[in-house]
Amino acid sequence: MRRRQFGAVAGVLAAAALVWTGSAVHSAVSGHSSDVPHRVDAAATTSTVHVLTWNICGESGSCPSRNKPEELAAEVASLAVSRSADAVFLQEVCGNDAENDASYDSAKTATKSEVTWLGEKLGSGWSVAFVPYTQPAEARFGTSLPSPGGTITYPPRYANPSATSDFRCRGDALIGVQGVAIAVKGTYGSREEFDLESPDGGLFLKALCVRRTTGTPVRFCTSHLTPQGEDHDPRPGFSYRAAQVQRLHEIVGDGHDTVFGGDFNTRPPDDPSSGADSGILAPLYAAYRECEQGPTGTARKGTGTMWNGSTRTDRKYDYLFTKSAFASCQVLSDAALSGWSDHLPMVGTVSVTTG
Repeated sequence: MRRRQFGAVAGVLAAAALVWTGSAVHSAVSGHSSDVPHRVDAAATTSTVHVLTWNICGESGSCPSRNKPEELAAEVASLAVSRSADAVFLQEVCGNDAENDASYDSAKTATKSEVTWLGEKLGSGWSVAFVPYTQPAEARFGTSLPSPGGTITYPPRYANPSATSDFRCRGDALIGVQGVAIAVKGTYGSREEFDLESPDGGLFLKALCVRRTTGTPVRFCTSHLTPQGEDHDPRPGFSYRAAQVQRLHEIVGDGHDTVFGGDFNTRPPDDPSSGADSGILAPLYAAYRECEQGPTGTARKGTGTMWNGSTRTDRKYDYLFTKSAFASCQVLSDAALSGWSDHLPMVGTVSVTTG
């Protein structure tokens, strides 16, 4: 469904403690869709979790690693282990190998997607959930839509005209469809998919949530918001990213048992370069604590998470949020990471209370 409108979120949410810890995953992609947040009633339990989020740039033509799915998966798995991650959030990752038809993949050399490789590299101690982005039919062939600045043209994104509505991964050595994934050390029970209101000419984006069943039942959610350059609509002053943030707020709810994050394609509110975007993420900062805010919770800036070639920029697009302050937070800036993606991984440690 296009342009799903969602209601406003009431009030400022009551504070509650949150925790996350690092562990393992096995490749499991089954689950269900939902329009309402899932909650579990249990005795209150607190644990510390370690969470990593990374837009791995696993598909587009400018991504340096798009034809190296096995090597990229090995890098993600290595980071997960070295950082003792309990959960790994990935954006722009290719999964659901079988959803690319034989005619589209006939000339490709790949046999497995990044998600499949990741499950193998992490091993049987981990579980991986995946949900694909979807693509409107007109965007496969190119379309022009009105925007506040005039007209924006979306180029064709597919090589063959019979492509399905899932966003197929390009690259000779890459199969699958593009989306977001969560790897959890141990196992997860409930798996939820949520639609995010998205531009007609761009990707129809999703949020994905899973609840861990190993240890403390922390809920983990990730998403990828509309890129700034595609946030165009005829409605004066309307922002898809603002609508998507509102929906994330609704999905997470009071957030006492949830760690969420991903690539939000928006600078933080107090970044001098955020300009007209300064209010987009403000509702999340008001209701939760971002990884880089520190113990006082006043900072609404952060470290740049983007590469420009081999140079790190000051743009922070990647986030981790929860209800309580993170004990530690780090944007990994090893220059070698620029060989994998135009984004940097971010890791945080926080205590989460469930029940």
